Amino acid sequence: PGQWFQDKVKEWQKLFAEWQAKLKTFKNSAAQKEKEASAKKRAEEKAKRENEGKDGDEEEEQEEEAQPVDVMLVDDVCDVGHGEPLFKDFAFEDWALLQLRYELYLLQVAFKKDVNDPDRPGVHENHFAFYYNKYFRKTLTPKHFNVNAVAEIPVLVKDTASWDPDEKVLTTTLEEDLESVTIFVKFAEESRRERQRRIDAGDETARLKFSPLAIQQPTPKPLGTPTVAAAKAWPASTGAKAWQANPAAKAWPQSTFRPAGAWGAAGGQWGAQRRW
Repeated sequence: PGQWFQDKVKEWQKLFAEWQAKLKTFKNSAAQKEKEASAKKRAEEKAKRENEGKDGDEEEEQEEEAQPVDVMLVDDVCDVGHGEPLFKDFAFEDWALLQLRYELYLLQVAFKKDVNDPDRPGVHENHFAFYYNKYFRKTLTPKHFNVNAVAEIPVLVKDTASWDPDEKVLTTTLEEDLESVTIFVKFAEESRRERQRRIDAGDETARLKFSPLAIQQPTPKPLGTPTVAAAKAWPASTGAKAWQANPAAKAWPQSTFRPAGAWGAAGGQWGAQRRW
């Protein structure tokens, strides 16, 4: 992956953490807790009236039901009004899909930039899992998203990524240089609302059931060759120096074969001492 990709990933990780921290702060606020308690009380009273066969105050109920904001008209996803973030109702699955949206978008764009070859317009379906792992240092596992195959994963975020029907490569309808990544939050909220409408209508197939591993941390990069400064800070051990100073090291240096008995085998020259 090129430097452009590395920079974008760092920016995203920072934003993603900030959004989750914002939601936690919002939910723990006194005002929100009071609002949730009031909503719960109204719901219980409404259920009680329905069980008793009584009609509620229709006008009052209409006033209580706040109309949701138009997602695409939101300027600040962290505050759509009264300090409420657009993602105030996000569950784990919504966060997982939010991250997946950005990752598939970024993978497709970064791949094109890195290969810079018109004959390779995108990540092929057969190589999807390989390049996802190569770029994000994470394993793309279908069962974590409750699907049967890796190729089915982009279907979960079809507003962002999809397979080209002819070339079988990952594509996106979004611009390569987005002005703001908040579009992915808006897509996630629109999708959440649609699923909730289906669930409210009795469609349980709309309910998502992801594994906690649907959100993973990248595996650490392998350690590279020690630098000159590190070599000076961590010199050879005293044991190694002692061996190098011994005359026997000329006959059997540490990097070469040592005859049987040299390290304590029966009949060995230094077997009884075992100094090395």
